[in-house]
Amino acid sequence: MDGETAGENKSEEVEDYSQGSVEWSDEETDIFDHLGIEAIDGACRLVYPDQPNPLQFAAVQKFWLGGPDPLDYISMFCNEGDLSKNIPPHWHYVSYGFSDLHGDGRVHRPSERGEASGFGFELTFRLKREPDETTPPMWPSILLNKLANYVFQTGNVLHVGDHIPWNKALNDDPESHIQHMLIAEDPQLLDLDTQNGTLDFRQVVGVTDDEVKSAQKWKGTGVLSLLSNMEGVGPFFVTDTKRSKSVFDEDPNLSVMVAEGIEKDGSNLGHVTAVCSWSESADSSIVNTSAFLERLDISDVAENTPPVLPDFNDVVYKETPVPVNLNSVHLYFDAEAAELLPMVVRARLKKGRFFIFHNVDNLAIHLLPSTTQDVGEVFVTEKDPIKMQGTYLQIYCSTDFIEEMSKKFECLQVNEDSDKTKELVYPVEFSFSNPKVYITVSKNGIA
Repeated sequence: MDGETAGENKSEEVEDYSQGSVEWSDEETDIFDHLGIEAIDGACRLVYPDQPNPLQFAAVQKFWLGGPDPLDYISMFCNEGDLSKNIPPHWHYVSYGFSDLHGDGRVHRPSERGEASGFGFELTFRLKREPDETTPPMWPSILLNKLANYVFQTGNVLHVGDHIPWNKALNDDPESHIQHMLIAEDPQLLDLDTQNGTLDFRQVVGVTDDEVKSAQKWKGTGVLSLLSNMEGVGPFFVTDTKRSKSVFDEDPNLSVMVAEGIEKDGSNLGHVTAVCSWSESADSSIVNTSAFLERLDISDVAENTPPVLPDFNDVVYKETPVPVNLNSVHLYFDAEAAELLPMVVRARLKKGRFFIFHNVDNLAIHLLPSTTQDVGEVFVTEKDPIKMQGTYLQIYCSTDFIEEMSKKFECLQVNEDSDKTKELVYPVEFSFSNPKVYITVSKNGIA
């Protein structure tokens, strides 16, 4: 899950949920006297006063009792839409569990009024309803629980504008082109200020490969604004898994608009999980992470939660490694990660914004232009441009270094008319003298 505000995303792999761990239910239980649940129910009743008892997707064994599903419930409503406003009929899914439902500490730390309730949001999803459908499909509820599992394990909150490269069909249909997600503001449900804290409703929107890549290179909210005018998606951001054309296929002029937006605004993508690694010099082996990870204190984190690097604020160190100067460093990327390098230089570093590549083993490559501000601790300088702190690497990017990267990375730039990356013969090597940085791009990212 990628984004400047969202902590990490990633490739963002989330473990599959067993369909046997959930069941359909339209019966109220005695748990519905809890204030958090009642507040979400009330928000839904304002939109659907004619559906007081919607079908629900409920965890058989609740999360606090050891069940695998972080979400207690997912309510499913039938929305008739409004074709005159480009809002197709759809199913509206609303989660219960990212926020504090119970107020007694069984899942989330209790909050006061004005503080975020739990993670401070609930997720929603709108799926186009087929004319002959009388029951909402089950898979969106499983998808929301997968996203919940990621948030609960990592603590990375999903913000409006974030993009989630999923790299497979959301409904597991191999023919579907909707294989990624953006996060929007739910257009109907109102923000809540409850006795258990505040929360808002953030909507998952299914998108195509072109759309998520444009969100990465520019900004998620910009792509959402384009989608809001697309037929079949509309201002309610309805997901249609049968949609085969992207918003850019429908109107090629929008690609020019995105390019102009990148040139003007830069990119909001501040970090990404990718296939990448680094070694201390061009000749040494890739840095071993095991000794560093042993220093992590994960006693306050849920079991099996992967530790996160200092910049992501989720792990406390027993002993913080001292930053160490390196004379040179060798970076390794796979082809997909390297495709981002031209954007990183043009839309981030040239705009005075940092960028972080990190992998699933908590190794990070942090690129810092001299004008970067508000990015946490910076320990590199023009005099000492390369430093490591455990598995965490910082590289100082001077104006000259940025310009040199911009020119050399042109061969990685994907061109709309002629995809130059398809002509590359791997591995592709880059070498820079000040600072001494070597880069190898291979198909799989292995050194």
